[in-house]
Amino acid sequence: MAEQLPNDRRPPVSPNGLVGGATGSGMEPSPTLRDWLAVLRRHIVLAGGVAAVATAVAAYVAYTSPPEYRAKAVVRLVDERRALAGSLVDGMGPDRAAGPANPVLSQVEVLRSRATAGAVVDDMPILRIHARGFVIGSLRDVHLAADVQDDVVELQFGERTLTTQLGDETHEAAYGAPITLGGIGFTFAGRRPTRAKGTLYVVPRDAAINAVANRLLVKPRENTDVIDISFTAAEAERAQAVANRVASVFQAANAEAARQEARRRREFIETQLRFNDSLLAEARQALGAFRVRAPSPTADRAVSAGSAAGLLGRREDLDMERRQYAGLLGQLRDTNRVARRVALRDLIAGSPSIGGNLVVSRLYDQLVSYETLRDSLTSGDWARTAANPDVRRVTSLIASTEANLVGVVQSVVASLAARIAVLDDLQARNVATARQLSSSQATEEVLSERVENARRVADQLRVEYQKARIAEAVQVGQIQIVDVAALPERPLGVGWARMLVFGMLLGVLLGGGSAFLADHLNTSVHRREDVMQLGLRVLGVVPHARGGSTHETAPIIEAMRGVRFNVLNAYGTAGPAMFAVTSPGAREGKSFVASNLAVAFADAGHKTLLIDGDLRRGSLYRILNTRRKPGLTDVLHGETTPENAIQATAYPPLYFVGCGTRTPDAPELLTSEAMAKFVAGVRQNFSVIIVDSPPLGAGVDAYALGASTGSILMVLRLGTTDREVAEAKLDLLDRLPVRLLGTVLNDVPAYSTYATYSYYMEGYAYEAEKGREPRTLAGRQPAAR
Repeated sequence: MAEQLPNDRRPPVSPNGLVGGATGSGMEPSPTLRDWLAVLRRHIVLAGGVAAVATAVAAYVAYTSPPEYRAKAVVRLVDERRALAGSLVDGMGPDRAAGPANPVLSQVEVLRSRATAGAVVDDMPILRIHARGFVIGSLRDVHLAADVQDDVVELQFGERTLTTQLGDETHEAAYGAPITLGGIGFTFAGRRPTRAKGTLYVVPRDAAINAVANRLLVKPRENTDVIDISFTAAEAERAQAVANRVASVFQAANAEAARQEARRRREFIETQLRFNDSLLAEARQALGAFRVRAPSPTADRAVSAGSAAGLLGRREDLDMERRQYAGLLGQLRDTNRVARRVALRDLIAGSPSIGGNLVVSRLYDQLVSYETLRDSLTSGDWARTAANPDVRRVTSLIASTEANLVGVVQSVVASLAARIAVLDDLQARNVATARQLSSSQATEEVLSERVENARRVADQLRVEYQKARIAEAVQVGQIQIVDVAALPERPLGVGWARMLVFGMLLGVLLGGGSAFLADHLNTSVHRREDVMQLGLRVLGVVPHARGGSTHETAPIIEAMRGVRFNVLNAYGTAGPAMFAVTSPGAREGKSFVASNLAVAFADAGHKTLLIDGDLRRGSLYRILNTRRKPGLTDVLHGETTPENAIQATAYPPLYFVGCGTRTPDAPELLTSEAMAKFVAGVRQNFSVIIVDSPPLGAGVDAYALGASTGSILMVLRLGTTDREVAEAKLDLLDRLPVRLLGTVLNDVPAYSTYATYSYYMEGYAYEAEKGREPRTLAGRQPAAR
């Protein structure tokens, strides 16, 4: 048999130990589904409120959030220009010059740039229009002037006409007719709205560009040259139109850039071809003149000397021209923009060879025009900063033109160097040949070789020139539209129905979690584990008292019978059963249990004495319809005899002693010799003595009454008794010579795990004839929850 703890407290016991007994393993059982449901029922208001709030929030979000549609166009990075123009475009373009850069990712970044978004906004002015009071899709043929930034147009919808107002300007037109107002033009092609008024907002260009860039999703497909272009908008038609427009604008811009690059290359080859043709004509003319003259050896030597002199003069001219182009190249690389412009102007104006080059002259004129435009944008009243889109665009054009001019000059320098090398080679061959052959033969061979070299170069340049013309005529770039965006059928997200279901599920989870959190933070005794932790015997379970009818008080009567039976077995000693009924705190139902338990003992034939030991706030006399004094304090003061203080009640053989006159020395009276004499006297005349004491937290009264009676019956009210207070008071009782019989669980709800241990089953209450109803005080003092 397990060793008894002080005051008969034991390790945690199972709830079915209503008559005592410890658990077999000493470990707390795992929570069951019934325990979880009990937690939810204890906090049903909190859980239901949280679930309702979460569901309402989800419903509000689903109702107020506008649907969003996403359309997707698919483009592919190909090079149809290379396929048509052969190897002409090999090595061309910034991607080739950048080295190992991924061309697909480069195009993706271009698509994501503000330049692309700005081109789309300029191509679709309706992207700068917001509407209130009517559907934006009702507007057609929208166009905005360049100086329009942010304006508000008020619309008034009449029966047959539409009146628009912008500031002081008003315009009235029929539905379907074009309207132009302050640089804003549109046509209202939809039906007349139900509202009488509407508002049309024009947002700034930068704001529209930001909106397009934020809603544009560009994603390359892995290990392919395919790019997905997606756009999200509140209207399906808007999403489809913008996605397709982005693809077409990007394709057109890419094709235009490729054509410009091919045009510059064609102009450069054309210049080189004209120069080579002049060299070929000179070489043929010199050969023909030599053959006509058929000079003598002496003449041959003179002609050879003249040819060498001509080659030397030609080489000096080419070398001078190369130095001039090299000087031009150095000026282009000068970091001082003003000094560079002046030097370029003087150099081009003073050099006939440079000024006669069409490609160089055209690029220089273009560079001057761009720099002049940038100066105009960054000066005057319309001052622009470096962050201005127009200034940045012009700066980019200047940089690209300078790069093209540098490339052309580098090509010319390289060509001149090659021609000088050819002349040097011809001169060296002429000298070598002159040593072996006669002067006439050497000269003729040199002239013939010169003609042949010039002819071969001319043939190659003509082939490249034809390819350049084909590449310039090609109307496509590197972008091919694979799939145009289709009209989205369903909006993004889960939809309002699924959103509502998700909100309900989330609300249930949050509600359950809040219930378990509240249950975990609750410090009251409300779970089976809390009672087990206190280590008390459960001598009875008293359900919640809802009223005074026989049907509603039957569970109380059966519960008191069970408590009576278990108390007698727990008391287990000879002589009268004498104990005090107390609780750790106030409003836990100790008086309710004491009075009804006294009636239960009286019903069993025990001569029972109920003493109201709460000398501070005793009120049992009201429940029993008796008097408060003379009572216990009067007996202890010696102002009356015990016989005068003991009163008969309406529930014989139940007798009652009131608390008596209120005095400030009540705690001292309970520990006095008079109290011991009074207890000894009543023990001889009654078989059951029940003392209703104050709560343990009210002072020493309950401890004094426990010491006087020798036993205490503890009342715990589920959901009200503080667990920490109960543990502290029980620890104090362990130090006193008081026997703790056990505990009575009061106000146990129907969903509690202890409800199954009650002694009442629905339908098995005793049927009483009229006038023979059972006696109970439950209806007189219902236990408030």
